[in-house]
Amino acid sequence: MSFIIGLSALNAAQQEINVTGNNIANAGTNGFKSSKAVFGDVYAASVLGGGGTQQGSGVTLQGIQQSFNQGNISFTENTLDLAINGEGFFILSGESGAAYTRAGAFGTDRFGYVVTNTGERLQGFAPSESGQATGGGPLTDLRVTTGELQPRATTLVESEINLDAAAMPSAVIGSTYISNGGNSSQPRLNGALISPDSDPSDQLNPYTATSLVVRTPSGETQQLDIAAGASANAVAQQFAGVEGVAAVGTTVGYISNLQDGADADDQLRFAINGRDIVVDLTATNPLQDLANKINALLNNLNATVDGTRVRITHSTGADIRINTGGNPSGALSFEGSTRDATTGAFSPVGVPTVVNLDANDIMTMGGFVEFTLDENVSLRTTDEDLDGNPVDPSDAFTIFGDISAEDALAGTAFESNQFDPRNPETYYRSTAISIYDSVGTQHSLAMYFVKERPDDTGDTNLWSVYFQIDGRNIGYDPNSSTGDPVLARFDLRFDDTGRFDPNQQSIEITNWYPVDTSGRRIGAGPVPGNANVSDQTTNSNFRIDLSSMTAFGGDFSVQSNNQDGFSKGQLTGLEVNTRGLVSARFSNGQSQVLGEVALANFANASGLANLGGTKFAETSESGAASVSGAGTAGLGAIQSGALEDSNVDLPTELVQLIISQRNYQAAAQIISATDDATQTIINL
Repeated sequence: MSFIIGLSALNAAQQEINVTGNNIANAGTNGFKSSKAVFGDVYAASVLGGGGTQQGSGVTLQGIQQSFNQGNISFTENTLDLAINGEGFFILSGESGAAYTRAGAFGTDRFGYVVTNTGERLQGFAPSESGQATGGGPLTDLRVTTGELQPRATTLVESEINLDAAAMPSAVIGSTYISNGGNSSQPRLNGALISPDSDPSDQLNPYTATSLVVRTPSGETQQLDIAAGASANAVAQQFAGVEGVAAVGTTVGYISNLQDGADADDQLRFAINGRDIVVDLTATNPLQDLANKINALLNNLNATVDGTRVRITHSTGADIRINTGGNPSGALSFEGSTRDATTGAFSPVGVPTVVNLDANDIMTMGGFVEFTLDENVSLRTTDEDLDGNPVDPSDAFTIFGDISAEDALAGTAFESNQFDPRNPETYYRSTAISIYDSVGTQHSLAMYFVKERPDDTGDTNLWSVYFQIDGRNIGYDPNSSTGDPVLARFDLRFDDTGRFDPNQQSIEITNWYPVDTSGRRIGAGPVPGNANVSDQTTNSNFRIDLSSMTAFGGDFSVQSNNQDGFSKGQLTGLEVNTRGLVSARFSNGQSQVLGEVALANFANASGLANLGGTKFAETSESGAASVSGAGTAGLGAIQSGALEDSNVDLPTELVQLIISQRNYQAAAQIISATDDATQTIINL
């Protein structure tokens, strides 16, 4: 009997050493859970026998108890290394079925699935349509998308803005006039002067000397004496020092009909504002060759090909002079311009006249002056010239045309709130937000807010908003026969508390043609007049929601400007939050939820079957798995870029190993003593 008892003790000590050794061996295994051997004594007595004389029969292994205490969390540089801070197990799917683990060292396979080092796939939930966590639903294999994020056209713009209720109505005080650049009764082109002259020193346009009188609303007067031949730029500079008057000069002319000279060398030579120009008449496009050379040589001069002409513009209104400098070569047509007094647009005027370029010929073109007079400011000419001689307006070739002492120009208020996006005085404030078309091209949506005058109800908090995209109109006019976009204007109304009137509908833009920087249409076009804005990429319609706007007393402020479009993006990284939401980051600043990590818990985790490889299987003793999202139903949070260490306590295990070793030695002594006793008995 004592021999059998010794053998059971020896076996128990060996098993305890095995369990302890396995714990020590896996002290560095991520997610490993330590075990403990549980023993019980053995008695062979019957129910009716024994009593105080009952003798034990040894020891037996009752079970190996698993400890699911959490190990320490160590941080790594891999986003897909996951640790559970609290209760729960990761759910794996493999060839042998479902398995559960605390070891969160994951990566991706060639198909993008999130897998363990041995190929089991991590399970999770598909995100909601809005890309949010669901915390439930059918389990699925989590997969990382590695391709491009396709662009999405803007379908909704939301702005939260405060407009100052105390702001004054926006209005321009003044009127803008455009000079005619000369007197049309003179034998020259309107807006320009062609003046061949043999004297190279005479390079001024022949605008006559003019004296102007400016009268302010207070009745004070100021006289401006403009010298003969003064350029539009010089005149504008003189206006700059006059209160109540602003001015800017512009000179525009046209060159065409380039012809070779008598030398027939296919080269046309002349000078523009003192810079030599040589045009190669054999070039594919001589006009473009001329424009390129003007743009390369001359500051403040811009040349573009306009049909069969080269249009030359001096942005500040200096004269444009053409001369040969003693080197006659060929001929060209020199044409002046006219300017629309309403739109300010330039266009060629007159019949182009071929001018033979003789030696030292000079052709000087004067410009226009656009000037604005504040309200109740007047401008008129004097009755006398600078020398005191009477002036006959019909004979004077003045840049101001028919302005006379008898017919003065006077500044009057514009039509109330006449909006002009180029003039900040015509609106209260503006803001802009980037939007995207169906091919992912970025555009700028500008909003201009105008404080309106009180209506018939006496409401003083009335506003309107104007929209442009990339500086172009986008409004829809159902009465338009052409369908061309118009300026988009919408009324804004607020209640007595300064909050947006809930009865107002959101603004729908249904006439926007996306274009590139050169004006070519790109992306999907609009659906004009459509009452509903589509959320598909088949059109450029979108909706503007201003319901969060306010008109409180206080400064203009933009709390938020949001929109739902974006350009094409490349995958730049992954993120996993504490809820287990796996998101992809893209180069366009967008993120996309790919899935949500699912966690499982058990009523009796100690009842799980150990499959090895830090994986466990469900059993009848553990109970069925309860599956939910991280941070719910008592489950822990997920830490990305971290791994759970083994929960093995090395000092404790080493002490236990010593104890187990001593137990083994003691059991061996039992067997040795029993053998000695047996031998003694045999030898008697």
